[in-house]
Amino acid sequence: MNIKEKSQLLHNTSEHTGYIKKLVNGKASVEGYIEYIFNLDKIYSSLENSLNNNKSNSTIAPFVTPELYRSKLIKKDLEFLNNNALFTPLSSTEAYISRLNEISKNKPELIIAHTYTRFLADLFGGRTFFSILSSEYKISPEGLNYYKFNKIEDFKTYVGEYHGKLNSLALSEEIQKDFLNEVYNAYIYNLAVSNELDCKLSK
Repeated sequence: MNIKEKSQLLHNTSEHTGYIKKLVNGKASVEGYIEYIFNLDKIYSSLENSLNNNKSNSTIAPFVTPELYRSKLIKKDLEFLNNNALFTPLSSTEAYISRLNEISKNKPELIIAHTYTRFLADLFGGRTFFSILSSEYKISPEGLNYYKFNKIEDFKTYVGEYHGKLNSLALSEEIQKDFLNEVYNAYIYNLAVSNELDCKLSK
């Protein structure tokens, strides 16, 4: 399906626009970051529930990977960092969750498109974000559990095996087309969250 090649532009865009760009450039705030991971917690909870609810599906079963789950770790970070601010999910977050719930019920194989974009991004970018948040924003390791993968010893081997599982997916031609479109959707939803939060915090 050439997922990486066909989604490369969206991947690059997600890394260099919106709130993520501001965070990486050291121009965000700890308060804004707390709101960002508050929204991520909602998204990951929905994604992980979708995987768990479909673990009897033979296509999805290999991608039910608790070692990559982030929601419990993000909750720990929120407990550590919470400055008593009250947040409500962004509209883009609500739309993202609605999409995850929809495909979980109707086309569960497409959930894997979202695990690919979110979980692998965390694996590749985790150490970079941990470093930035530690040095630029002075967040202690107790508040950065999101970026820790203590159950994975060899990242390179793990990512290679994950890609192997993706390449061995037995999908019909029609589902392959839907799957690739869902990868695009995943990037677009993440871009929407990043840009909506950036707009909100820039007011």
